[in-house]
Amino acid sequence: MRVFETLKPTHQLIQQYVSYYYLDIADDEDYFNEYICYPHYNNTVSIYQNHTASLHHNHSIINFEKEALPLQIFTPLREDILKVTQRGPVCKVGIVFEPFGVNQFLPKGTPIHQISCTPTFQFLDNEFVLSLFDEHEFKSMVSLLEKQLLQLLRPVENQYVTNAIQILNLTETEMSIDELAEVKLGISRKHLNRLFKQYLGVSIQKYRSIVRFRQLMNYKLNQVEQRNLTTLSHQAHYTDQSHFIKACKQLTGLTPSQFFKEGKIVGSEDTFWNFAK
Repeated sequence: MRVFETLKPTHQLIQQYVSYYYLDIADDEDYFNEYICYPHYNNTVSIYQNHTASLHHNHSIINFEKEALPLQIFTPLREDILKVTQRGPVCKVGIVFEPFGVNQFLPKGTPIHQISCTPTFQFLDNEFVLSLFDEHEFKSMVSLLEKQLLQLLRPVENQYVTNAIQILNLTETEMSIDELAEVKLGISRKHLNRLFKQYLGVSIQKYRSIVRFRQLMNYKLNQVEQRNLTTLSHQAHYTDQSHFIKACKQLTGLTPSQFFKEGKIVGSEDTFWNFAK
């Protein structure tokens, strides 16, 4: 059996911070899966039932071990590709956060810029995780998760970061970083950049490049009318198609044609992975 499902948050407050949840299950004892995650401005907490992890630079190896304790992995906002290898049966729940969303729940002092896992990273206690995997319906799992998230919620506010994210994520808005900082927010570019590195782990310039890339990717994948890359590039605020091609190579190592050909949407949200052959 192989299952991959996605669900949106149901609680109104949680909807501000969580983009969606996903359930990833494979019960074959000899299961082996390898895929590449592309740069994204969201970050994720992945919860495995009985697994261990070996984290390398841009490569996470997940192994099933029947007697292992639950495994929890924090994957921050990604500016590089991430390869994931899964060996053995998989039982996993992912929480995909909005930008600045995970900050509202993370334990104080958690490094926001680097991937980490159990035992260094402990988002939920093991007793709760075990009860979570006792549920047989994904909706019931999400209901339990949201109750737990509400208990973990410790609001972290920074209006500069919140407003900057809102402006950068508006597809009809295009302005320089200097204009955004000094005119729209009333602070220096240096100060805004420092805030983004503190709360999101990347510079504001890098964040904007990831947003543009994901926007054009979503336009291309979800377009009703077939439009060429030049038109889509302008829609996502690239100066021209060559600008997007260069950005795509920098972020994924692939040309746009390779990227769209080799990648695949998994589930009903924006999970876009390239599965190893």
